[in-house]
Amino acid sequence: MIKKIVTLALILGCYCVQAQNIDYYKGVVFQCDFQPNCIAINADNTKLLVGGDNKMVVEYDLQTKKKVFEIEAHYQPVMQVMYSKVYPGFYTVGDKSVKLWLNGADKPEKLYTGSHTSITNWGITAKEDFFVAGSYEKKWRYWDAKVFSSPQVFSTSQEKAVISVALSADNAYVAAGSFDHTFEIWKVDSMKPLRSIEGHADAVSCLQFINGHQQLLSASFDGYIKRWDVLTGKNLKVYSGHTKAISWLSVSADAKLLLSASYDNTISLFNMATGDRIYTYTSQPSPVMCVTWNAKGDGFFASHKDGAVVEWEVPKKVFVEFYYGKAFNADIQNNPLCGAKEKGESKEAYATRQQKAERFINDRIEVYYKQYLDLESIRK
Repeated sequence: MIKKIVTLALILGCYCVQAQNIDYYKGVVFQCDFQPNCIAINADNTKLLVGGDNKMVVEYDLQTKKKVFEIEAHYQPVMQVMYSKVYPGFYTVGDKSVKLWLNGADKPEKLYTGSHTSITNWGITAKEDFFVAGSYEKKWRYWDAKVFSSPQVFSTSQEKAVISVALSADNAYVAAGSFDHTFEIWKVDSMKPLRSIEGHADAVSCLQFINGHQQLLSASFDGYIKRWDVLTGKNLKVYSGHTKAISWLSVSADAKLLLSASYDNTISLFNMATGDRIYTYTSQPSPVMCVTWNAKGDGFFASHKDGAVVEWEVPKKVFVEFYYGKAFNADIQNNPLCGAKEKGESKEAYATRQQKAERFINDRIEVYYKQYLDLESIRK
């Protein structure tokens, strides 16, 4: 794919400009002096929240590229952060607690405890009224966010610690993944397990419900992501390509695209319906700890073990190159506007032709991208 783009750039006679966009890399947004375990972006795409291995939570302004605030949120590494859609603030998860912080406060507004060992993973409903957490036990816990009573505690049948959990947005199902390669699905109304699935060859590191509570994504240290039917337990799709453990999943708002972060130093962009690995993003020679879509859905942010927080684009051209690359490049190669500078052609005439060529290319991108959208609209 990269060779195709380089060829196109040469045809246009502006390789130096085009080459900077080959990987859709926007650059390192912030270089932290700690390991950024988790990141979150606010609803208007202006602030980035970073939780660190140094127990700190830092908020950055994406417009000014400056630090807004920094607090010591937990006495152990911060494992998850999330901007609230209900309160003017954010959540942090670390040590044995979950905390809700209001903007500008130096102490948490709400503190939820009740885990006897460090929390490994966390999930919350869309209304932020219930949440669950896994821990270094064979158990998961369920909190009612409206009250500060101790959580309900549920023991799994798994042989090792629960390291990943998910709660469906409608509070109907809970999933708990373990080091023992299995995950369990529980019904919330009965608080009883529906089934246990051994679907991976290694620890289940990430779980996420999609399409309401109908389907579940699981990711593993084995490098694979799998999509499951919650009610039947049937495996619906396998997403492959990573060579090391997967650390994080992020699903697009329309549930059609999937980003996965891995210890193989890459981020994969998948088509959820087909399983196609559309693009592989690589910038840092360091494991990717977390990945999250931006609020617009046209790019994402990723944090790396070496401290880098990186921004990427997901432009229309990514899909055009993957699905229609041969036809798209043929259109360009066959159009005289896109040829190299001709003998005797003035700089002014060449510059004018380049502008026309760029408009032509953008037009072809729009045409093929519409074809892609039309095809996606009929896929399940």
